[in-house]
Amino acid sequence: MDPPRLTTLLTWSVAGTYLLVALGATAATEVGSAVAAVHHVAAVVVGVLLAATALLARRTAASRRVRVGTIAVLLAYLGQAGVGLAGRTGVVPFDGGVHLLGGIGVFAVLLATLVIRVEATTSGPGVEMTTSDSAGIGDRGASSAADCDAPTATTERDALTVRSRLRAYLELTKPRLMWLLCLLALAGMGLAVAAGAALDGVTVVATLAGGVLAIGAAGAFNHVYERDRDRKMRRTADRPIATDQVGVGRAIGFAVALVVASMAVLLAFVNALAAALTAAAVVYYAYVYTVLLKPTTRWNTVIGGGSGALPALIGYAAVTGTVGLPAVLLAVVVCCWTPAHFYNLAIAHREDYARADYPMLPVVAGVATARRRILAWLGVTLIAAVLLGAVTELGVLYALTTTALGALFVRSVARQYDVGRQGADDVRAAAYRSFHASNAYLGALLAAILVETLAV
Repeated sequence: MDPPRLTTLLTWSVAGTYLLVALGATAATEVGSAVAAVHHVAAVVVGVLLAATALLARRTAASRRVRVGTIAVLLAYLGQAGVGLAGRTGVVPFDGGVHLLGGIGVFAVLLATLVIRVEATTSGPGVEMTTSDSAGIGDRGASSAADCDAPTATTERDALTVRSRLRAYLELTKPRLMWLLCLLALAGMGLAVAAGAALDGVTVVATLAGGVLAIGAAGAFNHVYERDRDRKMRRTADRPIATDQVGVGRAIGFAVALVVASMAVLLAFVNALAAALTAAAVVYYAYVYTVLLKPTTRWNTVIGGGSGALPALIGYAAVTGTVGLPAVLLAVVVCCWTPAHFYNLAIAHREDYARADYPMLPVVAGVATARRRILAWLGVTLIAAVLLGAVTELGVLYALTTTALGALFVRSVARQYDVGRQGADDVRAAAYRSFHASNAYLGALLAAILVETLAV
């Protein structure tokens, strides 16, 4: 048999096992006998998949760790199935929480086995940075910075139209980040409604308006602080402050005005807790992440992910005036998702980050380590999503969404190993596919929460 089939079987087994865990954690089995029957059929199919995976691992002479992992998972799964069957038939008392934890353990071991498998079968670690590469990058970066300071910049600046100036100020606000953060705040509101709170249109509009203004302010502060490094990176060299389209003083004034407007809207139409959390999010991103973490430590993305998770708390607080466990768990999902998401972009642009002297994980530890961390954080994200479903009793749509899009995300990362020793363009393209898959996962997950909490 073709060895790549083992990786495919492992991926499908991961997806199937996770589906059972997600369904078990939600209210899916309580909506009717038909869904329960589907759950039982899926359990049989997954059992067959796991058995086929263990058999193929043995026949293809996979590594010892892969063989042990697949056999251990199969045995644990059979034990899980026996406990579930005995509990459902009344033979022994059934503890759903313990059964769920056992399922999570099976999923975690299986995902770890997949990581071992893809790392063992790749023909090489991908295109890694070397000392000579870094030196060359630094030289190119100096040239790029010089280009940005060319005399033509003044002429182009004088020729800017009103429309292009407005476009430059809009770019300062990083508008591409807004849709996902607004969707996250809406999901937080949906969880508040599911917990029994009442929702009104003014709160929704004012929270989103205040949030958009705050996101714009944080983005502008980020542009100001990173302007020198932006000039050294191809991806960011054309940003408004880096190209002198907007002066530093004007950008700071613009950011301060956005913060003031945001606080005014939230205090007038929402509540003080939502305003305080929003202010904390601005400080977290503009100072803690941009100034303290990003230029100094490889853990910048992991620790800095909290800024992007705060809208979940803000949305919940806007409706209830408090911060509840569902919102905290949703924020945890986003915190864990952030490194799994952003490390892909860091792989795609690691030369840029090296040129700007940012200690991103792929730069300081290599692409292979970054991929391993992506899969690890993705696994934690999926487990956190299961716990959110268990606490909030989200239903079938949520379970199917986190499973289907999570499997797509896992598969896209596994395929990054297929590039082997191919060129930098192949590595970049594969990383971008995972980057887009991560966006699709979180966006679809939040949309599913909205549908189940507000539309159903």
